[in-house]
Amino acid sequence: MRLFVALPLPEPVKAAVAQVQRELKSAVRSAAVRWTPPEQIHLTLRFLGDVAASVVPELENALRRACRGVSPLELTACGAGAFPDDARPRVLWIGLSGQLDRLGSLQARIENETAPWGQREERDFHPHLTLARIKDARPVDVRPIAQALSRLHARHLSSWHVGEVELMRSELTQYGAKHSTLITIPFRRDP
Repeated sequence: MRLFVALPLPEPVKAAVAQVQRELKSAVRSAAVRWTPPEQIHLTLRFLGDVAASVVPELENALRRACRGVSPLELTACGAGAFPDDARPRVLWIGLSGQLDRLGSLQARIENETAPWGQREERDFHPHLTLARIKDARPVDVRPIAQALSRLHARHLSSWHVGEVELMRSELTQYGAKHSTLITIPFRRDP
């Protein structure tokens, strides 16, 4: 199974992100842009890749260890940008603010506890919500993308409390990826 660990988004956050997506779609009408379906948008903490179904119970235990002693945290979806940058957009994203140090600690704990599965990420963790992926953007596509993103740089979208992580399955179909939650693991304040 193709698996990843993510934070779920509550409906008000999904609605705010979907509104930003609609605004960007109207400004950026390029065939090079593949938009993430709003219901699929989540905050990825660790991509595991292909994992045998038989190890899901071990993964669940690892995630429970990672969430032990963690109390809920507050995040805010805000701003927008592109990876690697606005001049060479490959991924369009919504940024996050709030308790990012605690989020980074949680992500590191999850990465350490799930180290036996998947490969270690070489890049630093940059929490974001992926709005779209861009393949082979032409220079004529880049300018409207950069202009649309610049209007969103300081925009506050929605805040929420995070109290759980999810082990997600991603099934690739001819219509794109379909995500489903396998296991939800709540944070446990008691150490």
